[in-house]
Amino acid sequence: MITKIYIKNTASYGENPAVLETQKKVNLIYGINGAGKTVFSNFLANKDGDGFSNCLIEGLNDEKILVYNQNFIEENFYQKDIQKGIFTLSSENKEAEEKIEKTTKKIKELNLEINNEEKNTGFKFDLEEKQTKINDLSEKSKEKTWEIKTKYSGGDRILEFCLEGKKGSQDLLFDHIKKIQKTEEKTKKTIEELKKEAEATQGENAKIYNEKEIEKIEFYFLGIEENNIFSEMIVGNENLQIANLIKRLDNGDWIKQGINYLKEDSDECPFCQNKTITKELRQEIEDYFDESYQKKITDLKELDSKYWNAWQEIKNNESELLKNDLIKNKEVEFKLLYKNFTGKLNSNWSKINEKIKTPSKVANLESTILEKEALNVFFEKIIQEIKTHNLKIRNKEKTKNEIIENFWKIMRWDYDQTIENYNSQNKIFAQEKEKIENKISELNLEINKQKEIIKSAQKEIINIDEAINNINSELKFLGAEGFKIEKEGEDSYKIKRSNKNSAQFKTLSEGEKTIISFLYFLELCKGKESKDEAIVEKIIVIDDPISSLSHIYIFNIAHLIRKNFFTDEYKQVFVLTHSLYFFHELLFRSKQLDKKIFRITKDNSNKSDIFEMEQNEIQNDYQAYWQVLKDHNNGKSSNALLANSMRNILEHFFGFINNDTFQKITENIEREEKYIFFIRYINKESHSDLNTISDTKEIDPGIFKEAFKKIFKDSGYEAHYNQMIK
Repeated sequence: MITKIYIKNTASYGENPAVLETQKKVNLIYGINGAGKTVFSNFLANKDGDGFSNCLIEGLNDEKILVYNQNFIEENFYQKDIQKGIFTLSSENKEAEEKIEKTTKKIKELNLEINNEEKNTGFKFDLEEKQTKINDLSEKSKEKTWEIKTKYSGGDRILEFCLEGKKGSQDLLFDHIKKIQKTEEKTKKTIEELKKEAEATQGENAKIYNEKEIEKIEFYFLGIEENNIFSEMIVGNENLQIANLIKRLDNGDWIKQGINYLKEDSDECPFCQNKTITKELRQEIEDYFDESYQKKITDLKELDSKYWNAWQEIKNNESELLKNDLIKNKEVEFKLLYKNFTGKLNSNWSKINEKIKTPSKVANLESTILEKEALNVFFEKIIQEIKTHNLKIRNKEKTKNEIIENFWKIMRWDYDQTIENYNSQNKIFAQEKEKIENKISELNLEINKQKEIIKSAQKEIINIDEAINNINSELKFLGAEGFKIEKEGEDSYKIKRSNKNSAQFKTLSEGEKTIISFLYFLELCKGKESKDEAIVEKIIVIDDPISSLSHIYIFNIAHLIRKNFFTDEYKQVFVLTHSLYFFHELLFRSKQLDKKIFRITKDNSNKSDIFEMEQNEIQNDYQAYWQVLKDHNNGKSSNALLANSMRNILEHFFGFINNDTFQKITENIEREEKYIFFIRYINKESHSDLNTISDTKEIDPGIFKEAFKKIFKDSGYEAHYNQMIK
């Protein structure tokens, strides 16, 4: 049985949680007024309340926590004239009583079996250890997948829109990628391709392309390249006498070129410069290159012109085509295809040109059909890409969603190892956890069955009268005469004075209010709030039940607590008080009790904390006030508590020794301006109520400590001051 209570970020408790950890049944907690005891008891009374969202109790099962504090008195007495009845079991039906006793024993055995299961298997520790590993794995997995946000939300941010709604936290992003079903094959799209697509379709520069700007090459080069004229040896009229000579010398092309230099009416040879050209020879040469020869030359020149013009148009269009972004993206491929094609065109044109110069030579032109088709296939792809691109822009939102879908498909593959490792480990843990929890669930189910048996049996013997008798008997024993409680209807109580029909709670003295409310609480802890309330273990919290009571009553309340609560009846008991007299009554009259002692304090920043104490640290009230001063020196007490404790010390000490010079000393000190507020503060009418402090901002700890010491020094009791403060 280990209970661990964390109180954080509520009232006087700060960011660093105050922790109370105990395995003892009885726990006594001391703290002077204002230290933070009420917050502690209010949290245990309403642990799920709005003000306690940062607080926590570890070690609870289905125990019922019953808390006696000022809120309990307000809710049950100040706000109501009639109190709810407390249902207890009488012993009139022996058979029902035995059934309840037997079943209660069975429940305890089942609870013991659960505790043994926890202890022997160590399943709680095992689960906690596994849960810690899973949590660590989860954090590492989240950090790993968070790289996606870091990478694509920084830098060029082109694909940042893919992370919309997932950038807020690591949890959001990890939960999203975990849910994505991994595809059988990784998408053929790459991140770089997605970036290009996003820029082209989603960015500010996204534009529609004119597909007609890209035209396939339609000129029929093959019709020229396969012309038979290039394989023909073009010569002159072979029927002439000179033809034999030209043929034998194989210089027809040379003679044809020379004719261009033969001047009209000149007999001078353009080659040897001698006057060897006769009229007859001139005519013979001209007849050799007849009309048929000239036509073929003309045909060659026409083919040359067509080939040249088509080639130049294609060649000059290269730079214009590269202005298209889609072609530019494939610039290397495009230039290679273009070079292959235009290179052959250039080679063929050179051969045609050479053929014109030497018609008798055969010209072997290469076919460009394959290069042309390859280039046209490329253009066809570009045209289709333009159509696809334009369609994507016209359906911009659909395109965006497709990019996002492909992006996360890629991410799911890239981070598959991280996700699969987490999923497999988490699955194993969940199966182990379920197995252990099913075992405990079976035991708890059996416990609930036994509780139903008790509910059925106790209906035969349950009543509210026994609690009335117990409360009234205790009132008489405590000497609280003049009022009692009576049954009001079937299920309620009412306070009544002996000389009146009824008495409102508000008309009772403060002491009477405390006694009647505490006795009611005591019976409530022993009984039930309703007939059908299930039997569960109870945790009792009692917060300062001795307000406005004399010492004799404090003794009796302490006796009631020891007799009724320091037993095995309850799982755990917590008693909080500011009274050292009451604390001593509980502590030293229960020396053999297995217990723990704690202390609630406030530091000089007004933040509450909880510390475990040893029994030999318990002091009387006077020593406790000096302890507050020493705590303040160590940063464990607030300025308000410091000032209030100084005031109580001075009242106790000088009131006890009856020192007539105290008034004179304080009057002398007050003449120094810096001590005025200190003297005014300690002379307030109430010396114990923190609510009388009007403005703690005026409390200067240094000045207060200086003035406080000065009073002891000037009155001759500096040795006592030194002894108490050391």
